[in-house]
Amino acid sequence: MSPRNNRMRNFGERIRNFTEVFGAAATCAAAAEAGRRPSRQALKTIGIDPNAFYGIKVD
Repeated sequence: MSPRNNRMRNFGERIRNFTEVFGAAATCAAAAEAGRRPSRQALKTIGIDPNAFYGIKVD
């Protein structure tokens, strides 16, 4: 594989990763704003432990 193809593949992977993280953050924010719990997968994607998040008690 040529160096140019490797660079384009890496660039594509970085863009895809950025959009996944941004989308997960938006999903978590929307769920929290609506008073719902975000999905475990969305929390994992943005680097938050779901068990720790679900353990937070709001009075």
